[in-house]
Amino acid sequence: MRQVPYPVAIITATDPTGAQDTTSFRGMTVSSFNTVTLTPNPVISFNVRRPSETLNALLASGRFLVHLLAPEPATATLARDFSKGNATLAAMMNGHGQFEFKPSDVCHESGSDRPLPILRRRPQGSGISNEGKVDFPFVFECTLHPSKIDVQDHSIILGTVVRVIQCSHDVQGMKDSPHQLCLTYANTKFNTTE
Repeated sequence: MRQVPYPVAIITATDPTGAQDTTSFRGMTVSSFNTVTLTPNPVISFNVRRPSETLNALLASGRFLVHLLAPEPATATLARDFSKGNATLAAMMNGHGQFEFKPSDVCHESGSDRPLPILRRRPQGSGISNEGKVDFPFVFECTLHPSKIDVQDHSIILGTVVRVIQCSHDVQGMKDSPHQLCLTYANTKFNTTE
C-alpha cells in the first residue's frame, strides 16, 4: 500500500469548550480523504488515529473544514508539520512558518458563534508578493455525519459537505496538468510539481 498515492488534506476544527480565541483552533493532516457519495448530498470520509485533539474538537462542535492542498513544496511541508501534532501547531500559532490560522467568515446554520479555522499563507514582508499563488485549491465546509466507526486505534469520520468555500480552479475546464491536481502522498513522499 506504500506504492498507492493518497490525497492529502488538512482538517481544521474549533474546540467549542476552549477559549474564545485562536487557541481553540485544531488541525491535522489526513492521507485518507475520499468521497463516499455525491447524491443526494455530498459526503466525504477520512480516518483519524486516536487519541486526537482535532478529532475531539470536531466531534464536540459537529463541524469542520477540509483543505485540499496544491502540489507544492511549501504545502507539503505544511502537511508534514500538521502530521506531527500540537507542538508544530503551537509554533505556527506563535508566528512561525509560512502559514497561519485565521478565523473564517463561514457562518453555519447551527447558530454557532465559533468561527472555523482556515489556513492562509502569512503575509510576506520586504515587498515579496504571493499574489497568484494557490496553496489550497479547494476548501470545503462540512458538518459531522452522525455515523462514526471505530476500528482498533482509528475512527472513520464521515462529513456532509455544506458548501465549497474556496475553489481556485475552473473545475469544468481542468486539464490533466500536474499543476491542477492536488497534493498526494505515497512511499513516504509528497508528490510536488517542483
